[in-house]
Amino acid sequence: MKRLKEAGAALKLKRDRHFEDNFILDSESRTVGGRLGALRVRKTDDVATVTLKELPPANAVESKFKSRIELETSVGDGDVMLQIFARLGFLKCFRYQKYRTVYEAFLPSGESLDVMFDETPIGVFAELEGVESNVARVLEVIGAGRDEHILLSYLALQIEECARRGQPFSDMVF
Repeated sequence: MKRLKEAGAALKLKRDRHFEDNFILDSESRTVGGRLGALRVRKTDDVATVTLKELPPANAVESKFKSRIELETSVGDGDVMLQIFARLGFLKCFRYQKYRTVYEAFLPSGESLDVMFDETPIGVFAELEGVESNVARVLEVIGAGRDEHILLSYLALQIEECARRGQPFSDMVF
């Protein structure tokens, strides 16, 4: 946040800090993850959502950032949705928790994008979401080096963290 402000960005709070409980689901045969996608149920205090993430089509323009097709909708009750998916054969393969704060950042040049700050059990991360050229411009303006770009999912980061600690893989929960 400090680097964005130093770059002259105006930040508008879109959603206060809130707790999120996320469940990644897949079938026994890994029909979702096998396509390098993810089926997620996210629960917060006020809403639950279901999200399907997939890689862009093979003929899509190459990106230097993490790019996914996302289909997302709100559902009434996240626990009931998890039960429905379980009955359909989609079981929890990973659970992760975080506190998230969401801002919209406006640069002096007119670019804007969403900036999410995630506090997780393995560290604090910033996610930039928006048009690729705007993300690239913001990274340039704040002086973020390529070594600061993390393209891994929380699942992959947790796998790395467990390996680094010499521990078996586990959920990423507080």
